[in-house]
Amino acid sequence: MDHSDPIEKHVNNKLERLEELLKKDQQPPFHMDIHLEAHKVHGHHHVELHLKTPRMDLHSHDEGPDMYVAIDNAIDKMVNLVRKNKAKNKNKEHKPENDKTNFSDDKYNL
Repeated sequence: MDHSDPIEKHVNNKLERLEELLKKDQQPPFHMDIHLEAHKVHGHHHVELHLKTPRMDLHSHDEGPDMYVAIDNAIDKMVNLVRKNKAKNKNKEHKPENDKTNFSDDKYNL
């Protein structure tokens, strides 16, 4: 798609929310790609967003007749994916005790 200053400004404003979310938890450097595809003939636009960090490799996309709405939806989906992934990683770090973890404490263990 050809460069457009208003769309670039809108995307940058929306991506600030995602950047703040990643920086809040001291995430290492990350790489984001956003691809905008506009179809002038039938008015159906496609947005893809790819986020890569050492801990995550996430992808979101959206399409629709309004480019700004598609951008907003794709970024909102990515924010939700990041939150879910961070919660999942947090749960992995703090595993609850279970029979397997307590096996070494078994009184019958020799």
